[in-house]
Amino acid sequence: MRLDTESLRALKLVAEVGAVTGAAERLSLTQSAVSWKLRRLEERVGHTLLRREGRSLRPTRHGRELIEFADRILSAHDAAVHRFRGTALRGSIRLGATDDVAVTRVAGIAGRFRWAHPAIRLHVRVESSLKVAGWVDAGEVDLAVMPVESHEVRADDFVLWTDELRFVQAGDSEFDTTDPLPLVTFGPQCFYGRVAGALLDAAGIAYEEVLESASIAGVRAAVSAGFGVALMNRGFMAEGQCTWTGAPAVATPPDVHYVLRAADARLTDAQRTLVDELRGSVPPE
Repeated sequence: MRLDTESLRALKLVAEVGAVTGAAERLSLTQSAVSWKLRRLEERVGHTLLRREGRSLRPTRHGRELIEFADRILSAHDAAVHRFRGTALRGSIRLGATDDVAVTRVAGIAGRFRWAHPAIRLHVRVESSLKVAGWVDAGEVDLAVMPVESHEVRADDFVLWTDELRFVQAGDSEFDTTDPLPLVTFGPQCFYGRVAGALLDAAGIAYEEVLESASIAGVRAAVSAGFGVALMNRGFMAEGQCTWTGAPAVATPPDVHYVLRAADARLTDAQRTLVDELRGSVPPE
């Protein structure tokens, strides 16, 4: 059995954006070409890799396992292409990112980028979403990867992927409906708490913030411990967590969009190269 890199890249992108259409645009391919790559990949591994959940395509258990391998395979492949193609790029790049993307995505890309382009000085700063947005607006970072609400997506932003927001609790937790709902948030420098508060207020549900953490690990741990309910990405949910039982009484939370935003539309060659990496562009032949 052979697994070609472009089929793995197609699987990874479809899982990220939740649709064949978005992945096809990123890969500069037709939808039928991407669908064919996915079918061929499923035939080769002998398992269904994607299933439809609501409006999105989500990876199955076998799909998630293969994506873990794909991350390592594509990282090594792309780094080798850059390294042996040679590069004369020089300069410095300041990249801002939120905690969740820094851990899951940016760290790997940054490591590969530094290895492939040793003459480029790359500095990464990690903070909450509103802080990162302020940095890029003030020109304190050159590029930023961060979550924003739908109405905050700008014309020159590049939407990397979209995720659903859910009120989440530990599966074995019970909260007394006569008491204010204990709410776990990412703190005042992130819009999640603001959105959660607005939805709960509109539903007439009393709440109190019982824990603030800028770290997804901190919020996830607090929820798993039964300390409270958090509004978080569906993709953040850990084993043993479920949708809050009181969620049907609240309006459906909006989707969150992860965008790549530049401080200046006139990118340097070095910045443009990192943008291509972050956008998941197919490396040139």
